[in-house]
Amino acid sequence: MAKQSAVTPGQPVVTIKLASTSDELMQCYALRAAVFMGEQACPYWEEFDGNDYAASHIIMYVDGEPAGSMRLRWFQSFCKFERCVVLKRFRGLGVHHALNAWCKDFARRKGYTKVYIHLQKRHMAMMEKEGFRRVDDRVFRFSDHEYYAIYCELPPAEDAVCLETEPMVLNRPEDRLDMEGILEKSVVRGASNPHAARPERITN
Repeated sequence: MAKQSAVTPGQPVVTIKLASTSDELMQCYALRAAVFMGEQACPYWEEFDGNDYAASHIIMYVDGEPAGSMRLRWFQSFCKFERCVVLKRFRGLGVHHALNAWCKDFARRKGYTKVYIHLQKRHMAMMEKEGFRRVDDRVFRFSDHEYYAIYCELPPAEDAVCLETEPMVLNRPEDRLDMEGILEKSVVRGASNPHAARPERITN
C-alpha cells in the first residue's frame, strides 16, 4: 500500500505514500505553505497549529514531483482528514480523488470506519460525490473561511489490524503492512542478546 500509481496512456503517473522521512515531511509542509499561506493568506501560526507531530502525513507525487498532501489525525471512532492540498499547477487532473481514496483505504486498514472533515463550504458539492454528508446544519468559521463538519462511512476492512493480528505485522511500517519488515529479518539471529545480569547497586 505504500505506493499507488495510476498509469493510463497520456495521463500522469500518480504515486501516494506515507511521508516517512524528514525530506518527505518537509515536502508536505512546503506544499501546505504554498497553498494555504501563499494562496489563501493563512497566517503561519494558524497553518502550523501544533498538531503536526501527532498526525500521519501523506505525500502525493505527480510524475515524480511533489504535488499534494494530506494530514490524518486519529480519534477513538474516526479518522480526521486535514490540510489537504494540491499544488495549483496539478489541479484539474482529478488527482485529489486518488489522494482521498488512498487515505480512506489507509484508515480502513487501521480499523477505522468513519472519516471526518472540516470542509470549506465551496467544496461541498465535490465531496458529496465521494459519499460525504454534513454532520449537522452548523456553519463555523476559522482562518477567514466558513466550514461544514462532514463525514462518510467506510466499509470495514477484512484485513484491518486488531489484537489478534500476527505480532510482527504490527512492527512493520504502517503503509507497508503486507511487506516483510526489518525486524522480521532479525528473527534468524534468535534470542542471541540476552540481558546481562543487573549489577548490584552501590550505595554510600
